[in-house]
Amino acid sequence: MPRVTVDGDVELYYESLGEGTPLVFQAHDHTPWLFLQAPVFSQRYRVLAYDRRGTGRSASPAGEWTAADLARDLAGFLDALGIARAIVAGSSLGGVVTAQFALDHPGRALALVIGHTVPYLDDAGRAWVAAQVADARAGRPVIARQPADAGATEGPPTTDPAFAASALGRMVLTTGTGLGRTREDIARAIAVLRDHDLRPRRSEHARIDVPTLVIVGEREPRSTIDGAREWASWI
Repeated sequence: MPRVTVDGDVELYYESLGEGTPLVFQAHDHTPWLFLQAPVFSQRYRVLAYDRRGTGRSASPAGEWTAADLARDLAGFLDALGIARAIVAGSSLGGVVTAQFALDHPGRALALVIGHTVPYLDDAGRAWVAAQVADARAGRPVIARQPADAGATEGPPTTDPAFAASALGRMVLTTGTGLGRTREDIARAIAVLRDHDLRPRRSEHARIDVPTLVIVGEREPRSTIDGAREWASWI
């Protein structure tokens, strides 16, 4: 079982498939990447996917976490494997970490993919995420808070009745999509999203000089689409 230790004493579990230019996928635990993206991309790249702290088989250090902490984990992960530069891709919280990594560790990325996330939350979004933190600490499924209106805060697939009734939809509702092993792990991960705000560092984005893709789905909530467009305009 491959593991590395980063940031002093944080042990991360990871999987590696294929050969070539390193391509790191990260968000929560490694399993979605392993079964969906890795079979395709490992034909051309060395695909690396790890369990973020507090998920899967990785350690769960005490205290609150920040996007900078998670970006430092990513940099330490590359260091431990002797990788100077890599393509870095992330979705949701992983997208936040991807951008934070590019800003905090310049020169380490060959290219960036920032998916399904925004550079900051407005007041309504922050209140919604804060409610998710409370849900997690109370043991309630955070995915269940998705509003019915796809254009509101967080839209399909979890609000799509057909998806919700499917086997995969039921699994997502039950497991919380690999956000963490415990209530506190899930709450701390979501709190990173709540507190994330890159507006004070907007000007630094202009110094990102590697190919960068900011991507969202056409059925994402309007706030996510607008936020992603704004983010892309900074780079």
